[in-house]
This record gives sequence, structure tokens and C-alpha cells, in this order.
Amino acid sequence: MKSKSGCFLIFISVFSSIVLNLWGTPEASALQPFRIGTGGRTGVYYPIGKIIATGLTLAASENAPALHGYIGVAQNSAGSIENVRGIVNGELEAGLVQADIAAYAFKGKRDFVNYHNSSKVRAIASLYSEKFQLVVRTDADISNISELKGKRISVDEIGSGTKTIMDIVLEAYGLTEKDFLPLYLKPAFTEDKMRNGQLQGFALMAGVPNTAVSKLLDTGITLLPIAEKTILNICQHFQYLKPGKIDKNVYPGIAETPTVEVYALLVVNESMSDEMAYALTEALFSNETSKLLTDGHPLGKAIGLNSATSGVSIPLHPGAIRYYLDHKVSTQ
Repeated sequence: MKSKSGCFLIFISVFSSIVLNLWGTPEASALQPFRIGTGGRTGVYYPIGKIIATGLTLAASENAPALHGYIGVAQNSAGSIENVRGIVNGELEAGLVQADIAAYAFKGKRDFVNYHNSSKVRAIASLYSEKFQLVVRTDADISNISELKGKRISVDEIGSGTKTIMDIVLEAYGLTEKDFLPLYLKPAFTEDKMRNGQLQGFALMAGVPNTAVSKLLDTGITLLPIAEKTILNICQHFQYLKPGKIDKNVYPGIAETPTVEVYALLVVNESMSDEMAYALTEALFSNETSKLLTDGHPLGKAIGLNSATSGVSIPLHPGAIRYYLDHKVSTQ
């Protein structure tokens, strides 16, 4: 098994060789960034987005004419909602977005009720399953979600998919943010506060295992389960959320935890050309990108053609559809 540092060095080596091959060529001065909106640095969107950006850059430097002149760039963001807005506004070429948030954008609901053109979002692919995780200190006297009252809990940034799911979960328990002391921090900024007791917990919607959680295992933490009846109630009202679980010892010493989950999608604007969308899909599922994903992150091996259209909540881009039809992948 490769160490995390070993995988990182492989990733840097591949990316550096691509850039060095391009540097000094006549095309170098004309390179354009292909911006992929991700999330916080301790989440999963950011490392997965960086690997996809590297795969895109590799494809652009080799045999993808539609991507010629582009270099993939993973950009930090508040998360799904901000990524949708960046895609719609032309500030991002693509972004990682929760399937439920993508559906709200396409239908003009919730955070997108008065947001013009949010219906322009189109899917390239489904990537992996994200799970809602509510992390609390074991000494905080919190054994279930109803006991959050009066505690200091981070619900992630406004504009994140995590906060949207947190609001849904709180509502299912008859709670609001007024019942506790909320902070609006990305998980990357919660570690010190969790360690020194300024925070009793934080929420995140992400793939597992997640670095922000793993780094706190020595502090004494656990995950709060969502009751089975509550999960079913949530999933009946929010069709893109599904019953899920975090398996025992995904985080060493933490028991199996029932929760809700949703797919993470790679999303673009409908205005992207069919040729570009086809090339992006092809780059995502290329052998080179697949190897980078498998070596670079625990969830990388979950990304593949066999689940590329699972849980897609918005129309696929026509260029992606053409790629799937060429590779005999169902788009229904």
C-alpha cells in the first residue's frame, strides 16, 4: 500500500511533468485555466478536484483537441452552492456539486428561488457517495441530535451543501440554529476549536474517510447517528437523499453510524460545447485519470463508468451523453 505522502509525491510528479512539457512551447503563453470549483482543503472535493484537474491537463497535452490550450485548476470554494453560482456566472468551467443542490439549482428551489439562470447546470458524471457526518466531542454530553441544544456547533459556511443538509436534519428533529450556538466554519478551521473545547461539534457532508474527522480521533470524538425513522422521513421528502451508513471502523474505534447520503456530481454549464463536454468526460474516465484517482485518494476507486450515471439529479450534458452512448453506458 502506498503512503499518503507517496501518493502525493506521485501526484506532484505527474502534474509537474505535464506543466514542464508545456512550458517553453509556443502554446504555453496561450494556456487558459479550466477552473474546477471544489471545497475546503480538508474535505474530499478539493483533493478529488485536483486529481481531475491533473487528468484534464494531461488529456489537453496529448490527444484531446477540444481541451487544447487548457490547464486544469482546482479552486477552493465554500462548496456546492457557491460552485453552482460560479458555473452559472462563468467564473468556473466545472464544479463538484451535491446531487440535491444541483436539483435545487435546476428547478430554481431553496437557495436558487431568485437566482437567474441556475437552470443552466448540466451533469457530466456522478462521482461517489457523500455522507452526512455530525462529529462531536465524547466529553460534550451529546449522544443524539436532540441534545445539541445549547452547544457550540459549526454548521459549515453559508453556500455549502453541508449547511443545507444540516438544516434539513435539524428540521426533522424539530430544531433550528436558534436552539444551539452555531458557527459557520469550514471543517479545516474547526480542528483547533474542537481540540481546546471551544467547539463541541461540527457537521460535514463528504465522502469517508474524511481528513477533518480522522485528525481528531486522538481528541476523543464520535459521530451522531440519525434515527432510522427520521432517515426514512427525510428521504421521503427529499428525493435525492438516500439512507446510508458510515461503516464501523471507517474511523478507527467509531461504531457503524446510520445517516443520509447523496451523490457528488461533476457539473458544467449547458453552454459548454458538446465537443468540450465529451472531452472532459473522456478525460475523467481515461486510464491515466483513473490511476491518479485510485492512487491519490481512498474514494478515487469509487469513480468509474459503472456508476457514472447513478444518482444524477439533473440532465446530462449532450456531450457527456454522446460519450456514454459510445461506451455503451446507460443514460436513463
